[in-house]
Amino acid sequence: MRVQDLMTREVATVLPADELGRAARLMEKRDCGCVAVLDDASKVAGALTDRDVCMAAMRTDSPLSRLNVGAAMSAPVCACRPDDSIAEAERQMGLHQVRRLLVVDADGRLAGILSLDDIAREACREEDLIAAPVSAEAVGITLGQIGRPHLIEDVEA
Repeated sequence: MRVQDLMTREVATVLPADELGRAARLMEKRDCGCVAVLDDASKVAGALTDRDVCMAAMRTDSPLSRLNVGAAMSAPVCACRPDDSIAEAERQMGLHQVRRLLVVDADGRLAGILSLDDIAREACREEDLIAAPVSAEAVGITLGQIGRPHLIEDVEA
């Protein structure tokens, strides 16, 4: 099974100069936790998650209307290709400890997004197959890798 078989093709997008509040409203409207950040050439410049928005607001103690996407986004982005295997996508998620991968074509243009939830739903659909291409066990291993603790330097409460 390939990434293109499970990815979501309609991805919400923002620009680095957009107001962070606009991005947060877009996530709420689309009921999603991640938007793709595109540059002026419509290539993927980064990713912005709901956690990125919260952390930017906390770090700066500023309203979202005073912050821009570029200051909060994750870059470079962890991405995969549409023809990558689901196993490779899971490996990348575990390695980089991310729940979502932007899917880009050979030119760096956005093709879609793949989430661990997409993979888990497919594993549930296929659990009765003898040789299921996506296994619940693999999803569990990937989730464990994503959730392993980061090394944290002296953190003030």
